[in-house]
Amino acid sequence: MNSLAILTYHSLDTSGSVVSVAPQAFADQMSTLAEAGFCGVSLREALSHREAHAAWPERCVALTFDDGFANFYEEAMPALVRHSFTATVFVISGYVGGRNDWAPPPARLGLREMLTWPQIAEMSAAGIEIGAHTRNHKDLRQLSTAEAQEEIGGSRVEIEDRLGQPVDSFAYPFGYVSPTSLEIVQREFRAACTTVLRRASAEPLHELPRVDMYYLRAARQLSQLLEARLDRYLTVRRLARMARATLT
Repeated sequence: MNSLAILTYHSLDTSGSVVSVAPQAFADQMSTLAEAGFCGVSLREALSHREAHAAWPERCVALTFDDGFANFYEEAMPALVRHSFTATVFVISGYVGGRNDWAPPPARLGLREMLTWPQIAEMSAAGIEIGAHTRNHKDLRQLSTAEAQEEIGGSRVEIEDRLGQPVDSFAYPFGYVSPTSLEIVQREFRAACTTVLRRASAEPLHELPRVDMYYLRAARQLSQLLEARLDRYLTVRRLARMARATLT
């Protein structure tokens, strides 16, 4: 099967934190995609193409945003609209309208506003896919089956109740997948994303890898990714992350 780059963003701000991309850098990245003849699509659109054609869409990248920071509405939407791109935003349903205080934020990020339900409804009406990222952004490996069900299924139900439409996609908090959480996610959602650092190909739909844009801040690197010339770099980064996780 061909491959698809599923790009991961979190907050669009100038703090320089590990989960941040500067708004101007994001706008430049979207321009790089458009100038190279690529389109930015939601995960839902990419999945529909795969199901219909047994292949990922060509000359596309899937744009995904974790957590649901308010700066998506303020900074990402104008750039996406400019290029007629769409995206998927995975929201933490219990923190909609609040701030990112489910845990101490990464260094330099600080406390930031999250999307509100009216903003999310407006985004959804404009073609942005709204996915689930649990209710409270907990490590699913540490939860009982009942707790995991509430975090995973509860987030889907809450978003669907608010928007009046199905929620198809899920992103695992921290990328952590346990056998219990995987079983629940397979039952509740059409597909789900991890944080495994590589392009998506023939992986199971509920364990899709992604490319964290923290590692591709330069426009040159994004161009190399589009040309499939960055796989060795991603492999090195992936192995380094795995080694750090083993040591902690």
